[in-house]
Amino acid sequence: MDSNPLRLIRNLRRSREIVTVLVNYGFDDLVDQLGLRRYLRWGRRLLFWKRTEPEIKLTRAKRIRLALESLGVTFIKFGQVVSTRPDLVPRDVVAELEKLQERVPSFPGEIAIAIIERELGEPIDKLYSEFDPVPLAAGSLGQVHKARHHDGTPLVVKVKRPDIDRVIEQDLSLMHELATMIERHFPDAEVFDPVGLVHQFSRTIHRELQFSREARSTDEFYRLFQDDATLYVPKIYSEMTQGDIITMEFIDGYRIDDEQELQNLPISAHEVAANGARIFMKMTFEFGVF
Repeated sequence: MDSNPLRLIRNLRRSREIVTVLVNYGFDDLVDQLGLRRYLRWGRRLLFWKRTEPEIKLTRAKRIRLALESLGVTFIKFGQVVSTRPDLVPRDVVAELEKLQERVPSFPGEIAIAIIERELGEPIDKLYSEFDPVPLAAGSLGQVHKARHHDGTPLVVKVKRPDIDRVIEQDLSLMHELATMIERHFPDAEVFDPVGLVHQFSRTIHRELQFSREARSTDEFYRLFQDDATLYVPKIYSEMTQGDIITMEFIDGYRIDDEQELQNLPISAHEVAANGARIFMKMTFEFGVF
């Protein structure tokens, strides 16, 4: 992929933010070898930075994780994706990046309500009999709120982050440029395929930004597995799903890696693993979907 430094110049404010975070977390050598320090000089009147001395004494893996957290939702999501590639990333880095899955800040509930009312065209109290403005959980691209249908059914409402599409497109452009510069200046980095990782991430995040696609996929799995007692797929409420909003049935449960909670369930870890493998094989080889 050809390098295009104009991307960094066109997005100068964000470029300065990225370089500042890298310097603050002790990645000076990387900044200097990529020739990025000039973006700090260009912005010295607008952006003031100070090295966070305690942070640079941390392990490299922890500094990488903290830097991604500081850079915001796009980079947090990138770290989450990279954490699934132990074939490319050292174990200590994978272990730190896995922590990003639960460290995404939420946005205010009143903003979520405004987005819901805009997308669905009705006041929140007409759409749901109850709606909790405090998020149940937050992710890189959106957050979910508990609600209740007028018929009493517990629901969750997934709301896309405001302006996230524009933010991600800007960050992806800079990521492509940085990955290209890394491959050019660090020949050994080719084994990690930085540009390929960014390409893969770009495809993944563009798919996940399409909430309508997610709703259709969930509906399809609901239909395909409706007679399978080992997998429960929540129902999508299409009349309350539109654009940046997905409303679905609320299903309580546990994380698959929560060993303590799983020990209290009337099913063994072996059975959980066997069911998961069978479901994977069924959807892939029988249904042809993933």
